[in-house]
Amino acid sequence: MKNMERTILPLKERLKMAANSQATSSEAAARLVQRLSSVHTAYFFCKSANKDIMEGLTGEFWNCLENELLHYGGFCHSFRLAIEHDNDYFAAISSGASAEEVFDPYRPVWGIRVNNALVLLGLILLDHAKGGMRYRNIYYCTRMTLKQYLDALVDLSFQEDGTQDGDRAESFWIWRESFLKDKDGAWPLKEGLADILRRYIAAWQKFDHLDHILRCMGALSCYLEQEEAGRTLPQEEEERIRRFREALCRYGADLEGWELVEMDKRYLDPRGYYFSLAYEYPEAVPDPGSRDVAPGTLRNQIFLSERDYSPKALRKLAEKSPSQDLRKLLEKSISEERLSRAMREINIAVTDLYMLFVEPYLRMGEYHYERHLE
Repeated sequence: MKNMERTILPLKERLKMAANSQATSSEAAARLVQRLSSVHTAYFFCKSANKDIMEGLTGEFWNCLENELLHYGGFCHSFRLAIEHDNDYFAAISSGASAEEVFDPYRPVWGIRVNNALVLLGLILLDHAKGGMRYRNIYYCTRMTLKQYLDALVDLSFQEDGTQDGDRAESFWIWRESFLKDKDGAWPLKEGLADILRRYIAAWQKFDHLDHILRCMGALSCYLEQEEAGRTLPQEEEERIRRFREALCRYGADLEGWELVEMDKRYLDPRGYYFSLAYEYPEAVPDPGSRDVAPGTLRNQIFLSERDYSPKALRKLAEKSPSQDLRKLLEKSISEERLSRAMREINIAVTDLYMLFVEPYLRMGEYHYERHLE
């Protein structure tokens, strides 16, 4: 691995960077990263809602961390434990199966729980970077430039003196070079983080659009069962609606809340109403990097759901739809190429978040943790 070059910036440049709350030297950048690693986890969360959501995702591993959980560097080990516990991909590889046999292009490679936990981690750090949380050690760390931050991570976590894992160091270096190819190293880390989250949201919306259609199909099914079944529907259609509802409930527990709106639908065509609702997917999602977005605005709104997004599974479900129009709309929205490309973007985004804010901290400072979940 290459040695990091240290340069002394001119006074004028250092003053400019200080005015932008950026580190003025590589040594200053390293100190900021060390402070982030040792910051008390309570300051990192700040808001109880953030802690509650994260605890729901990775909390089952927190008791294993004991005192390490008090510091951000130790808290990062909960992500490692979740990956080790949930990851069927690496388990299958270790059992002798090939990557092609176990790789599913329509699922996050680390699993839904780690995917969503990393997204929440990114949102919390971005809130700090925008000054919304007002804790200075995290704020200043997330304001340095991308290159400064990455160089500091290499210096602190991936030394070549034999004390660190050489393969991991090389892997980090390869990722670093790839990451900087389409990003300006002079960007503030805050801008790089916002860019990752924007790309994630753009890809996530492809799957959320499908979920929106499914929720409308479920709401129509619920309406037909409650308002018309046994009075105007033929027995055959009543049975078909029941089978669809059962299949949809098995497909995803979070789709059980069918009531999307509260309004009197007695004088409306329910099939046409829910088709129109499904067709009008609300695509507007706040820009995570905008100053107008208050801390906690997005939180779990942009989480990926736990379900099978493969075109085969979606088409099989579409066949049972209580509405031909909704079935056609769902089938029209299913594209193998588009869905696999979107999941690839999601995997890249969460990998970048992991490599930036989790992986290096697993070997940093005094917060090493070697115990595994029994």
